[in-house]
Amino acid sequence: MLLLALDQVELWQPGGEDGHGWREPPDGRPNWTGQGNLQLNQGDSDPAASGGGGRGPHQPVRNAEGLLFLPEAAVPVEGWSARVRGEVYELSEVRRITDPTGGGLGCWLARAKRRSDG
Repeated sequence: MLLLALDQVELWQPGGEDGHGWREPPDGRPNWTGQGNLQLNQGDSDPAASGGGGRGPHQPVRNAEGLLFLPEAAVPVEGWSARVRGEVYELSEVRRITDPTGGGLGCWLARAKRRSDG
């Protein structure tokens, strides 16, 4: 059970590797769909890169990143992708959070970083 505002989420297992060892995008159907919650932080910006790359103080381009909370039924896996709010995020640091009271308030938590080709 999630006690946060709800977002529609799709979880995708990564595709296979191409001939050069690069991971292919997911294909087929999502492994799980349901409701979760994406809490974005302010992302990162590099003021020293204003001359090349668009990350400086005059044109900051931020990488959207934050935490994705999912119900226990979702069972996300490190390296999977999540589509939330029309954007694709890569998941890392996936872990299960248990309810310390023993009730039904446990959930999954993952670090989510927007994929640049999202």
